[in-house]
Amino acid sequence: MANLQTITFGIHGQQIESLYDWHKLKPGAIVYVRFSEGQEPAAFSPQWSQEAVEYGVTRISKSEWYVEIVPQFKLRPNFAQRVQDEIGGYISRAEIDAALDKFVSMVRMDRFYQTDHLRKNPLSVVFTILERLNVCRRLRQSPPFPAQMLPYLDDPLVSYLYLTCFDRLGQSANYLPFGDWLRSSKRKDERKSVLQKASQTGNLEEVIRKVHDQYNKLYGVKSSFLRFVREILPPDVRSKLLDSIERVKVTNQPDLVRSEANDQEKETYLFDRRNNYTHEADFRPPPGEWFGGGMASPVQEFHATYRTSTRTHDWPNILEKAVRRSRGLSPSQG
Repeated sequence: MANLQTITFGIHGQQIESLYDWHKLKPGAIVYVRFSEGQEPAAFSPQWSQEAVEYGVTRISKSEWYVEIVPQFKLRPNFAQRVQDEIGGYISRAEIDAALDKFVSMVRMDRFYQTDHLRKNPLSVVFTILERLNVCRRLRQSPPFPAQMLPYLDDPLVSYLYLTCFDRLGQSANYLPFGDWLRSSKRKDERKSVLQKASQTGNLEEVIRKVHDQYNKLYGVKSSFLRFVREILPPDVRSKLLDSIERVKVTNQPDLVRSEANDQEKETYLFDRRNNYTHEADFRPPPGEWFGGGMASPVQEFHATYRTSTRTHDWPNILEKAVRRSRGLSPSQG
C-alpha cells in the first residue's frame, strides 16, 4: 500500500511540493518528472510514463520531508578548470570538456551515491592525481632543507607521492581487487584460463600461489607501475626520466667489477623507491652534508657481494613532469 506523504522536491533550484510514496525514496532512487508546457515541474512519480524525464535522488531529509533530485551526476564547476590548469599545455580545453562529459555519462544515477561505483569511474583517477599534485605543490613550498640545496636534493616524501601516481595512472581500466576478481562473472573466462594453467601443477598450495601471481601480472601494483613507465609515458619523457637516474653497481673486493644500470634496472629502482617507502617505512633522507659528503653525494647501499651508488638528477621536477605529461592523466585517454 502506498504511503503517501507531502514531499518537497528540490529540483533545478526550485522547491516543489507533491504527494509521493515515501517508502520508494532512497539515495539513488529514480523519480520520473513530467513538465508542463512552460517547462515547470508538474508531476513526480516512481513509475515511468511517456514524456517523463528520469531524475535521481541525491539527498534526503526525513525530518523535513525534503528530497533533492537531479537529472544526472554533475561535477563541480571548477573541476574542468583544475584539469586544464594542470595539463592544459598538452591537451585542449575542448578535449578536456568532451572527456569529462563522457566520464560523467558513465555514472549511473541509481548507483552514483555508492563510493565504489565512483571509484571505478575514470573520474576518480583524474581527481586522485589532481589532489596528489596539489599536495606535492604545497609540500615543495616548505622543503625540509635550505633553498640553496634544492637543485641538488629531492625531498623523499614528495618523490614518493609523485611515484604513487605512476601505478594509479597505469592501472588497467578493468582492475578489480583480488577477492572481487575471484567472484566476478565478467572475469569468468579470464579466471578460467588462469586456473587451467595453474592447476597443471597438481599441488593446491602451488596452484593458489600461481593464480595470485598471474593476477598480479594482470592487475598488480608493479604491473600498473611498469605499464605507466613503458606504455603510457611519451617516449621523450620516459627517456628523460630514466636518464635522471645515475646508478652504478660495483662488486666487492677483490674483483671490483663496475657496471652501470640499464633501463630495466632503473625501472626497478623507481618501483623500489615507491614500494619500500610504503611497505618498509623506508624514509631515506636525501644525500647531503650530514652524510659527510658534498651536496650532491650519492646514496650508497652495501650488500654481501656488491655495493650500489645512486644519484638522481632534477628530482622531483622530472617526476612531476612525467605525471603531467602522461597520457594517463589526459582525460581523453579514459
